Amino acid sequence: MRQKSPADASFYGEAAFQLFWRILRKGTSSTPLKITYFFILEVPVPSEITRFQDRVTPVLSAAKDTIRFALRIAAKKILGRMVSFIPHVQRSIDQGLTVFGFHDVSNHPSLFAKRHGLVVSKETFERQIIWIKKNFEVVHPSIILEQAHLPKRAAVITFDDGFRGTFENGLPILARLGVPSIIFLNMQPILLKRPMLSAAACFLSETDSSFGSFCKKMFIAPPLHLSLSPGIWGKYIREFGDFNMSDAIEYQGEFANLDILRQWDGHPLVSYGNHLFEHWNAATLSLEELTEQYLNNEVALSNFISKINLFAFTNGLPVTCFTVRDIGLLKALGAGRVFSGIDGINQNKEEYLLGRIVLSDSDKTDSALWFRIGKDLFLRSCKAPRGH
Repeated sequence: MRQKSPADASFYGEAAFQLFWRILRKGTSSTPLKITYFFILEVPVPSEITRFQDRVTPVLSAAKDTIRFALRIAAKKILGRMVSFIPHVQRSIDQGLTVFGFHDVSNHPSLFAKRHGLVVSKETFERQIIWIKKNFEVVHPSIILEQAHLPKRAAVITFDDGFRGTFENGLPILARLGVPSIIFLNMQPILLKRPMLSAAACFLSETDSSFGSFCKKMFIAPPLHLSLSPGIWGKYIREFGDFNMSDAIEYQGEFANLDILRQWDGHPLVSYGNHLFEHWNAATLSLEELTEQYLNNEVALSNFISKINLFAFTNGLPVTCFTVRDIGLLKALGAGRVFSGIDGINQNKEEYLLGRIVLSDSDKTDSALWFRIGKDLFLRSCKAPRGH
């Protein structure tokens, strides 16, 4: 029998089998799991990958893109099925607080929502909520503000921004299934019927070359919606004038209006939280601007009895989108707890900053959802512990 070559398709199958078998035996701390997640998620794990890359470079170069894609899908499916049997995973969700994040729920999403993975279909959303309800104990968001003991496998459902589909499609499904949730709202787009900053910046990037040239001149690096500050945005508007609001809103997708918010206000399963008045990236704001954005939204939300004292950072990525400075300011301003957009399995349920797993429309099956759980735990294990 001739010796196997890395170019052989059978080499992939045997290598994958060996990796998965060692993962099953050794759990989430093993080197094979890190290597496997690197190729599936393309997440760097420096100490293992630098040695491993030299061995697999011929394999990757010989593989077709379609083969790699198929392998990644198959590996995700296999890993997802295996994750639910790993003791460390079960202990983590037993003892932690898992927070799930969504944006829009629609079968007719906007271009902005589709391009940025902000939408799940009604069918996928219901399937996801049924899976969450089956595997977790979903609690009312207000409970995490209290000193009450959280149940085993506690979970919270959250939405960001205030898309109309959240209210017209997502909330009726949750109400039928008896599942509570919180919607973190930007009240400026709702009150003034203007697109939120991130959607406006993406819209202009795609439709107006002068916006890209202006940002380049101002040394604003892409993605532009994460780098713009109120001062630079104001300068652009003064120099070039306002843009087509109706086209930008169509690109973004419709937000809820005050009548819709009032319709759900007071519902026992629905809460409203603070997401800043406009959708600014907190890291680009001065302390004064961040204070103003938070307090303006507090005033607007104070008209609703469903408002509770929770806050979610826009865009949600630590360092890129918010810093320790911002967390400290929000705590001083009175926010009860704050949420990021990553690290959704919170091992310390008392942490002031809570992470979230933001689900997408591709997370349709049980194995895909378990894979997201495993991915979250893996990525968290690669980081230093977060501060309070």
